[in-house]
Amino acid sequence: MRISFKDALRCLAGLALAAGLALGATGAIAADAAVTHPASHATAGAAIDKVVVLTSYPEELTVRFQAAFERQYPGKRVEILWRQSADAMAYLKRSRGEVDVYWTPAPGNFAALREEGRFARLKLDHKALPGNIGGSPISDPEDYFAAFELAGHGIAYNKDTVRRLGLPAPRDWADLAHPAYAGLIQVPIPGRIGFAPVLIETVLQGYGWERGWALLSEIAGNADFGGSGDNTPAADEVASGRKAARMTIDFFAATAIANGAPMGFAYPRKTAYNPAQVAVFADAPHPANARAFVDFVLSAQGQGLLMHPDVRRLPVRKALYDAHPELPAQPFAAGNLGYDGKLARARHGLVAALFESALVRRHAELAGLWAEVHRAEAAGLKQHPAIRAARALLSAPPIPEATQADADLRLTFAFPERTPGATREEAAAPVSNPLRDHIEVYWAAELDARITAARNALQTVGKKG
Repeated sequence: MRISFKDALRCLAGLALAAGLALGATGAIAADAAVTHPASHATAGAAIDKVVVLTSYPEELTVRFQAAFERQYPGKRVEILWRQSADAMAYLKRSRGEVDVYWTPAPGNFAALREEGRFARLKLDHKALPGNIGGSPISDPEDYFAAFELAGHGIAYNKDTVRRLGLPAPRDWADLAHPAYAGLIQVPIPGRIGFAPVLIETVLQGYGWERGWALLSEIAGNADFGGSGDNTPAADEVASGRKAARMTIDFFAATAIANGAPMGFAYPRKTAYNPAQVAVFADAPHPANARAFVDFVLSAQGQGLLMHPDVRRLPVRKALYDAHPELPAQPFAAGNLGYDGKLARARHGLVAALFESALVRRHAELAGLWAEVHRAEAAGLKQHPAIRAARALLSAPPIPEATQADADLRLTFAFPERTPGATREEAAAPVSNPLRDHIEVYWAAELDARITAARNALQTVGKKG
């Protein structure tokens, strides 16, 4: 019997919470003796018996962990300091010895702070808390920060709309390239939407540079880039059935599903599970409480809170997945994609610029040409030389794989460091750069030539027909 995503989460929540109550405060993490400061608590009292936590998590998550931790440790208080990721880094650059714990979904920030020596070393139970997925690290290899929860990327779809199209539920990224989905797929633009770069990189890393761009191009032919997607959930076009599916993050879809939308969510095998992480600062003013807090959020009890209907996040304790193989998300299963976050960050701006130039600006032409290719293939002309040529032209990556690896090219298109208080759109806005402009003009000429060649090839088939 198949179990629904919602019921599976409830089941997992019950298991995790029960395990947590049984285990109590069993240690998931212990301090390195070299960085403990017992003398600082010789006169601990109400004024200092707290833990200061810096986070960007929403209130529906933080309040539950606050309340549960304070019940577990009567007399202790969790003080939340809320900052978006860029603003948090600016705050931490000018502030020392004021924050105990950093707890947020910002892998780049953790890596940078680790390099600066800002974190105290932790000792993790790696059997209970795996440090990697598919060979790609989600926690620091030397235990200076640990994964706390995972955001799974995948496909949200409307069950009724997919059924009306006569298609099975999408399970893989390639399913979104089916001709029946023309105009019915929402794809986020990586230079404009915060979570989109990981989705696009997932396809590029999962399939390789050439096959990845070929698949992205064909999906883009079915896409509506102007759709609301996850930016305006009140106008969710997948939930309403006006669109069939979108590439997104699991917790966005889980909210709609919990609210009764006739939706499903699929985790493709070649997908990324992006970690949120937690760490203790080396100069934490309340180090013992900091370690107790981190211990709690990584414990079975703390991980169970991630399954609450108002939170809906994936835990990092492997035992929870081993106990429930029927769950749709299995991040620690053998053969999963080892997502390379370092590679993604290195070429983030370049990939965003290529996506914009090749797939967004030329979207109308691209969609029309893909529709013609699909019609010809459906008519039995899949092996026709002109149809094969047109498909190859539309599928070609915007630039060769060897070219994208050039460090100077990546630097030319790198996004500037985000100014504290700036919006994501402002942060993504390119700075005027003559070299960048020149390269984009060259790209445009190359892409226009390919589109013209594909159109000409398709026209020859039409004339012969």
